[in-house]
Amino acid sequence: MSEHSQEPPYNPAFVDSTPPAPGPLVIDPFANESYKTKSSNGIDQDKMVALEARIRAIKGVDLYDLVQATEMCLVPNVVVPKKFRVPEFIKYTGTQCPITHLKSYCNKMAEVVHDEKLLMHLFQDSLSGAVFSWYMRLDNTKIQRWKDLVDAFVKQYKYNMDIAPNRTSLSNLEKRDKENVREYAQRWRDLAAQVHPLLVDKEIVTLFANTLKDPYYEHVIGSSAQQFTDAVAVAKCIEQGVKSGRLSASVEKKGFEGKKKEVDHVEGRKNPF
Repeated sequence: MSEHSQEPPYNPAFVDSTPPAPGPLVIDPFANESYKTKSSNGIDQDKMVALEARIRAIKGVDLYDLVQATEMCLVPNVVVPKKFRVPEFIKYTGTQCPITHLKSYCNKMAEVVHDEKLLMHLFQDSLSGAVFSWYMRLDNTKIQRWKDLVDAFVKQYKYNMDIAPNRTSLSNLEKRDKENVREYAQRWRDLAAQVHPLLVDKEIVTLFANTLKDPYYEHVIGSSAQQFTDAVAVAKCIEQGVKSGRLSASVEKKGFEGKKKEVDHVEGRKNPF
């Protein structure tokens, strides 16, 4: 073999180093979505934080503070017995006797009547309307015992005791024109129950009879009624007699005027009135 036909010696520098052909390019359409989502969530989170801050600024952040919440309670740290069931209270609306309501409330709370904190805390459940608002405005630095709450309550609504019915007001009551005996007796008895000191049975019968006109008064007083129900029963019998025409009703002022006009006409005189 000739010199020109010999193969050149091996040289690693001349090894074919051509890179392989690149594979097909795959484009992920959702590649940037995660970034966008994270970015969007970050913006939304910032908005929420800013919105909450604004709401707290409007409403007052202190309202949500635990320390402030305890200070807002009239009676903090109240412990309600596990087996205790809150009674159904008669609601006080501000027009009744406060002493009567307090007695009613304490009777309902007889099971825990020695627990001052519980008495004070649940007292709000027996109030309604403006009275409930009055309770909520009480200063817990001044109302620290049950006696403090009772004194404040009685002082606030004592005027109901001052204008409560008494024996004189009962004597001045009258049956209305369209009111039957039963309705009038019920109305009169409801007011009589508010009189202090309490009326005894005989006094009730006498006071009730004194408010009636003839023929009711005459028959009730002349009866042997010792109880209020007996006096009412007599008055109802008289009412039936008047309706049936067997008894005549009393002649009121109009009746007297009618008689006067009749006499004037008989005597031939002209009534100037």
